[in-house]
This record gives sequence, structure tokens and C-alpha cells, in this order.
Amino acid sequence: MSHHSTQPRRFGSVVRVRAERWDEYRKLHEAVWPELLVLFQIYGVRNFTIYHYEHLLFSYKEYVGKHYEADMARLAEEPLMRRWLELTDPCQLPLSSSSGSLWADMQEIFHMDGRAKGD
Repeated sequence: MSHHSTQPRRFGSVVRVRAERWDEYRKLHEAVWPELLVLFQIYGVRNFTIYHYEHLLFSYKEYVGKHYEADMARLAEEPLMRRWLELTDPCQLPLSSSSGSLWADMQEIFHMDGRAKGD
């Protein structure tokens, strides 16, 4: 599995939520399977958060491994993850039909890491 690095990499992404499926999506996330959370930990995902605003979902996660693309590909192939996505993917719409994936990656432009100027 993942070999952890000391500094996490941060990722933000955005997707539309289908208005008619918002309640379903919210209820799924109110009762996330504990085994799914363990899988995220195994593949180096920490501090995974999803925010909702109107018809948009914004996710933030930190990755502490060394091989992000490989770890995310292996996570996506896990049977439990595939079952979860079978439930959640129909609740979402991509921002663009040309993106090729539901969630669009966002570019980080600012991060306050807690250090005061001069530290």
C-alpha cells in the first residue's frame, strides 16, 4: 500500500449535486460505512471533507502517501469503494461534459499553514 510522506498534499475538487437526489446523497454521508473510512486511511487519505453550497459539492482531502495516482487507482478498484460509488455517483453531475470525470480538480491558490510571518 502507500508509504507515507511527512507533508500531506492537499486536493480540492468540485461537482454538481442533482437537486432531486440531494437528500439521498446527504443521508448516505450521514452514515458513511466505517470500513470505507478505513480504506481511505489505508490508501493515505486524511482529513477528507465535503462541503455543500446550493447545487455544488466541494471536497477537500489530504494525501500522505508517495504515489498518489497509483494509490487512488487501487482505491477505486476496491469492491467496497465501487459499491459506494454505485450509490453516490448517480447523485452527481460533472461541471463540464468534456471533463471525463464527475469531480473536477481545483487549483490551490492560497493556504494558511498556521505559521506567523517570520517563523
